[in-house]
Amino acid sequence: MSFWKKIFGKTNENSNNKTESHFDKYRRELNELNLKSTSDLENLVKPLIRQATKLEISPASRPPENSQMNSHFGGNPYFEKGEKWPVTKKGKSLDFIFQVFNKPESQLPDNIELIQFYYDWDEFPWDTSDDGWLVKVYKKIDPKNTEFIVKPIDLEKSKYCEIIFEPSNSLPDWEGISEYDYNAQKLSCILNEDQPWDNYGKIVEKLVGEQNYQSQLGGYPKWIQGESTPKDKNGNNMKLLFQIDSEENANLMWGDSGLIYVFYDHESERIDFNLQCY
Repeated sequence: MSFWKKIFGKTNENSNNKTESHFDKYRRELNELNLKSTSDLENLVKPLIRQATKLEISPASRPPENSQMNSHFGGNPYFEKGEKWPVTKKGKSLDFIFQVFNKPESQLPDNIELIQFYYDWDEFPWDTSDDGWLVKVYKKIDPKNTEFIVKPIDLEKSKYCEIIFEPSNSLPDWEGISEYDYNAQKLSCILNEDQPWDNYGKIVEKLVGEQNYQSQLGGYPKWIQGESTPKDKNGNNMKLLFQIDSEENANLMWGDSGLIYVFYDHESERIDFNLQCY
Protein backbone atom coordinates (compact mmCIF):
# COMPACT_ATOMS: atom_id res chain seq x y z
CA MET A 1 0.00 0.00 0.00
CA SER A 2 1.37 3.43 -0.93
CA PHE A 3 2.10 6.16 1.64
CA TRP A 4 -0.79 8.27 0.37
CA LYS A 5 -3.19 5.32 0.47
CA LYS A 6 -2.18 4.76 4.08
CA ILE A 7 -2.92 8.41 4.83
CA PHE A 8 -6.14 8.74 2.84
CA GLY A 9 -7.27 5.13 2.96
CA LYS A 10 -8.64 5.38 6.50
CA THR A 11 -12.36 4.99 6.69
CA ASN A 12 -15.05 7.30 7.96
CA GLU A 13 -18.84 7.21 8.02
CA ASN A 14 -21.00 9.05 5.53
CA SER A 15 -24.57 10.17 6.00
CA ASN A 16 -25.81 6.62 5.30
CA ASN A 17 -23.58 5.19 8.04
CA LYS A 18 -21.51 3.33 5.45
CA THR A 19 -17.76 3.41 5.75
CA GLU A 20 -15.75 4.92 2.93
CA SER A 21 -12.11 5.71 2.37
CA HIS A 22 -10.89 9.26 1.99
CA PHE A 23 -10.36 8.50 -1.70
CA ASP A 24 -13.99 7.38 -2.04
CA LYS A 25 -15.11 10.47 -0.16
CA TYR A 26 -13.07 12.67 -2.50
CA ARG A 27 -14.55 10.93 -5.56
CA ARG A 28 -18.07 11.42 -4.27
CA GLU A 29 -17.49 15.10 -3.49
CA LEU A 30 -15.74 15.76 -6.80
CA ASN A 31 -18.39 13.90 -8.80
CA GLU A 32 -20.99 16.21 -7.30
CA LEU A 33 -18.96 19.11 -8.69
CA ASN A 34 -18.38 17.29 -12.00
CA LEU A 35 -14.61 17.34 -11.45
CA LYS A 36 -13.02 14.20 -12.86
CA SER A 37 -10.25 14.85 -15.38
CA THR A 38 -6.83 16.39 -15.83
CA SER A 39 -8.53 19.16 -17.80
CA ASP A 40 -10.69 19.88 -14.77
CA LEU A 41 -7.56 20.08 -12.64
CA GLU A 42 -6.02 22.57 -15.06
CA ASN A 43 -9.17 24.70 -14.94
CA LEU A 44 -8.99 24.75 -11.13
CA VAL A 45 -5.32 25.72 -11.09
CA LYS A 46 -5.23 28.31 -13.87
CA PRO A 47 -7.05 31.11 -11.95
CA LEU A 48 -4.47 30.84 -9.16
CA ILE A 49 -1.61 32.10 -11.33
CA ARG A 50 0.14 35.13 -9.86
CA GLN A 51 2.72 37.37 -11.44
CA ALA A 52 6.16 37.33 -9.85
CA THR A 53 9.52 38.93 -10.58
CA LYS A 54 12.62 36.78 -10.59
CA LEU A 55 15.74 38.50 -9.25
CA GLU A 56 18.88 37.61 -11.19
CA ILE A 57 21.90 38.58 -9.09
CA SER A 58 24.74 39.78 -11.30
CA PRO A 59 28.39 39.02 -10.49
CA ALA A 60 30.07 41.50 -8.16
CA SER A 61 31.12 44.75 -9.80
CA ARG A 62 32.38 48.22 -8.94
CA PRO A 63 29.51 50.33 -7.53
CA PRO A 64 28.51 53.20 -9.81
CA GLU A 65 28.22 56.75 -8.53
CA ASN A 66 25.13 57.23 -6.35
CA SER A 67 24.64 53.47 -6.21
CA GLN A 68 22.38 53.90 -3.18
CA MET A 69 19.72 55.02 -5.67
CA ASN A 70 19.87 51.65 -7.48
CA SER A 71 18.33 48.25 -6.72
CA HIS A 72 21.18 45.98 -5.66
CA PHE A 73 22.66 43.48 -3.20
CA GLY A 74 25.52 44.56 -0.94
CA GLY A 75 27.21 47.92 -1.25
CA ASN A 76 25.64 51.05 0.24
CA PRO A 77 21.93 51.32 1.14
CA TYR A 78 19.69 54.32 0.69
CA PHE A 79 19.34 56.57 3.77
CA GLU A 80 17.63 59.87 4.41
CA LYS A 81 18.82 62.68 6.65
CA GLY A 82 18.32 61.94 10.32
CA GLU A 83 18.43 58.16 9.94
CA LYS A 84 20.95 55.85 11.59
CA TRP A 85 22.32 52.47 10.58
CA PRO A 86 19.91 49.74 11.83
CA VAL A 87 20.97 47.69 14.85
CA THR A 88 19.67 44.71 16.84
CA LYS A 89 17.98 45.09 20.22
CA LYS A 90 21.43 44.57 21.74
CA GLY A 91 22.87 47.42 19.68
CA LYS A 92 24.82 45.30 17.18
CA SER A 93 24.92 46.60 13.59
CA LEU A 94 22.81 44.70 11.10
CA ASP A 95 24.32 43.66 7.76
CA PHE A 96 22.72 45.27 4.71
CA ILE A 97 21.61 42.51 2.31
CA PHE A 98 19.69 44.16 -0.53
CA GLN A 99 17.29 46.89 -1.59
CA VAL A 100 14.70 47.15 -4.37
CA PHE A 101 13.03 50.29 -5.66
CA ASN A 102 9.44 49.86 -6.78
CA LYS A 103 9.05 49.88 -10.55
CA PRO A 104 6.32 48.47 -12.80
CA GLU A 105 8.29 45.26 -13.26
CA SER A 106 9.08 44.67 -9.59
CA GLN A 107 5.72 43.36 -8.27
CA LEU A 108 5.92 45.31 -5.01
CA PRO A 109 2.78 46.65 -3.26
CA ASP A 110 1.64 50.05 -4.52
CA ASN A 111 2.13 51.66 -1.11
CA ILE A 112 5.86 50.85 -1.05
CA GLU A 113 8.52 52.77 -2.99
CA LEU A 114 11.57 51.03 -1.54
CA ILE A 115 12.25 47.91 0.52
CA GLN A 116 15.51 46.99 2.21
CA PHE A 117 16.55 43.89 4.12
CA TYR A 118 19.09 43.74 6.95
CA TYR A 119 20.34 40.65 8.80
CA ASP A 120 22.58 39.65 11.70
CA TRP A 121 24.69 36.64 10.69
CA ASP A 122 25.83 36.04 14.27
CA GLU A 123 22.31 35.96 15.72
CA PHE A 124 21.06 34.05 12.63
CA PRO A 125 17.29 34.53 13.18
CA TRP A 126 14.88 31.91 11.79
CA ASP A 127 11.45 33.43 12.24
CA THR A 128 9.49 36.57 13.00
CA SER A 129 9.89 36.47 16.77
CA ASP A 130 13.71 36.35 16.59
CA ASP A 131 15.86 39.46 16.88
CA GLY A 132 18.41 40.15 14.17
CA TRP A 133 16.42 40.85 11.00
CA LEU A 134 14.78 43.94 9.58
CA VAL A 135 12.63 44.70 6.57
CA LYS A 136 12.80 48.45 6.14
CA VAL A 137 9.95 49.98 4.16
CA TYR A 138 9.89 53.42 2.59
CA LYS A 139 6.42 54.48 1.50
CA LYS A 140 7.92 57.57 -0.08
CA ILE A 141 11.47 58.48 -1.00
CA ASP A 142 12.98 61.92 -1.45
CA PRO A 143 16.18 61.86 -3.55
CA LYS A 144 16.90 65.44 -2.43
CA ASN A 145 16.92 64.27 1.20
CA THR A 146 19.37 61.40 0.83
CA GLU A 147 22.32 61.02 3.15
CA PHE A 148 25.33 58.72 2.89
CA ILE A 149 26.03 56.75 6.07
CA VAL A 150 29.36 55.01 6.39
CA LYS A 151 29.07 51.28 7.02
CA PRO A 152 29.88 50.49 10.69
CA ILE A 153 33.41 49.23 11.24
CA ASP A 154 32.17 46.05 12.91
CA LEU A 155 30.66 44.89 9.60
CA GLU A 156 32.64 43.27 6.80
CA LYS A 157 32.60 44.78 3.33
CA SER A 158 30.00 43.22 1.06
CA LYS A 159 30.04 42.68 -2.69
CA TYR A 160 27.99 45.10 -4.78
CA CYS A 161 25.78 43.10 -7.16
CA GLU A 162 23.28 44.61 -9.56
CA ILE A 163 19.82 43.07 -9.96
CA ILE A 164 18.27 42.05 -13.26
CA PHE A 165 14.46 41.81 -13.08
CA GLU A 166 12.76 39.01 -15.04
CA PRO A 167 8.95 38.74 -15.17
CA SER A 168 7.54 35.31 -14.43
CA ASN A 169 4.37 33.55 -13.32
CA SER A 170 3.94 31.58 -10.14
CA LEU A 171 1.70 28.86 -8.67
CA PRO A 172 1.61 27.24 -5.23
CA ASP A 173 3.89 24.26 -4.70
CA TRP A 174 2.33 20.85 -4.01
CA GLU A 175 2.34 21.25 -0.24
CA GLY A 176 0.67 24.65 -0.55
CA ILE A 177 -2.06 23.96 -3.12
CA SER A 178 -4.63 22.96 -0.47
CA GLU A 179 -4.28 26.45 1.03
CA TYR A 180 -5.63 27.98 -2.18
CA ASP A 181 -7.86 25.31 -3.75
CA TYR A 182 -8.62 22.18 -1.76
CA ASN A 183 -10.48 20.61 -4.68
CA ALA A 184 -7.32 20.80 -6.79
CA GLN A 185 -5.47 18.78 -4.16
CA LYS A 186 -8.29 16.24 -3.87
CA LEU A 187 -8.55 15.82 -7.64
CA SER A 188 -4.76 15.34 -7.87
CA CYS A 189 -5.06 12.55 -5.30
CA ILE A 190 -7.83 10.84 -7.27
CA LEU A 191 -6.02 11.10 -10.59
CA ASN A 192 -2.91 9.43 -9.17
CA GLU A 193 -3.35 7.74 -5.79
CA ASP A 194 0.29 6.66 -5.52
CA GLN A 195 1.88 9.96 -6.54
CA PRO A 196 -0.79 12.66 -6.27
CA TRP A 197 1.74 15.47 -6.73
CA ASP A 198 2.68 14.18 -10.20
CA ASN A 199 -0.35 15.44 -12.13
CA TYR A 200 -0.34 18.73 -10.27
CA GLY A 201 3.34 19.23 -11.07
CA LYS A 202 2.70 18.59 -14.76
CA ILE A 203 -0.14 21.14 -14.80
CA VAL A 204 2.08 23.72 -13.09
CA GLU A 205 4.88 23.17 -15.57
CA LYS A 206 2.43 23.48 -18.47
CA LEU A 207 0.94 26.73 -17.18
CA VAL A 208 3.96 28.60 -15.80
CA GLY A 209 7.04 26.49 -16.51
CA GLU A 210 9.30 24.67 -14.09
CA GLN A 211 9.14 26.13 -10.58
CA ASN A 212 12.67 26.31 -9.21
CA TYR A 213 14.02 27.71 -5.97
CA GLN A 214 14.93 31.29 -6.76
CA SER A 215 15.06 34.84 -5.45
CA GLN A 216 11.83 36.60 -6.38
CA LEU A 217 9.36 39.35 -5.56
CA GLY A 218 5.69 38.42 -5.22
CA GLY A 219 4.14 35.20 -6.45
CA TYR A 220 3.96 32.13 -4.21
CA PRO A 221 6.67 30.81 -1.90
CA LYS A 222 8.49 27.61 -2.81
CA TRP A 223 9.08 25.95 0.54
CA ILE A 224 11.98 23.70 1.44
CA GLN A 225 10.62 22.16 4.65
CA GLY A 226 6.90 22.43 4.12
CA GLU A 227 4.02 24.89 3.87
CA SER A 228 4.35 27.71 6.44
CA THR A 229 2.48 30.68 4.96
CA PRO A 230 1.35 32.96 7.84
CA LYS A 231 -2.25 34.11 8.20
CA ASP A 232 -3.54 37.66 8.51
CA LYS A 233 -5.98 38.73 11.24
CA ASN A 234 -8.89 37.42 9.16
CA GLY A 235 -7.33 33.98 8.73
CA ASN A 236 -6.33 34.54 5.10
CA ASN A 237 -2.91 33.69 3.69
CA MET A 238 -0.53 36.63 3.76
CA LYS A 239 1.04 37.47 0.41
CA LEU A 240 4.69 36.86 -0.31
CA LEU A 241 6.66 40.11 -0.40
CA PHE A 242 9.90 38.39 -1.40
CA GLN A 243 11.92 35.21 -1.06
CA ILE A 244 15.70 35.22 -1.32
CA ASP A 245 17.67 32.14 -2.28
CA SER A 246 21.23 31.36 -1.24
CA GLU A 247 23.04 33.47 -3.83
CA GLU A 248 26.65 32.68 -4.70
CA ASN A 249 27.33 35.98 -6.49
CA ALA A 250 26.18 37.97 -3.44
CA ASN A 251 27.96 35.58 -1.05
CA LEU A 252 24.69 34.67 0.70
CA MET A 253 24.14 31.29 2.36
CA TRP A 254 21.04 30.80 4.50
CA GLY A 255 22.04 27.81 6.61
CA ASP A 256 22.47 24.78 4.37
CA SER A 257 21.49 26.19 0.95
CA GLY A 258 18.28 27.65 2.32
CA LEU A 259 15.91 30.51 1.53
CA ILE A 260 14.34 33.33 3.47
CA TYR A 261 10.67 34.22 3.06
CA VAL A 262 9.07 37.58 3.91
CA PHE A 263 5.31 38.14 3.88
CA TYR A 264 3.41 41.42 3.96
CA ASP A 265 -0.18 42.35 4.85
CA HIS A 266 -1.15 45.51 2.95
CA GLU A 267 -3.97 46.45 5.34
CA SER A 268 -2.15 46.14 8.67
CA GLU A 269 1.39 46.55 7.22
CA ARG A 270 2.41 43.51 9.26
CA ILE A 271 5.58 41.76 8.13
CA ASP A 272 6.44 38.10 8.79
CA PHE A 273 9.83 36.42 8.33
CA ASN A 274 10.82 32.77 7.92
CA LEU A 275 14.03 30.92 7.08
CA GLN A 276 14.09 27.33 5.87
CA CYS A 277 17.05 25.20 4.80
CA TYR A 278 17.95 21.59 4.12
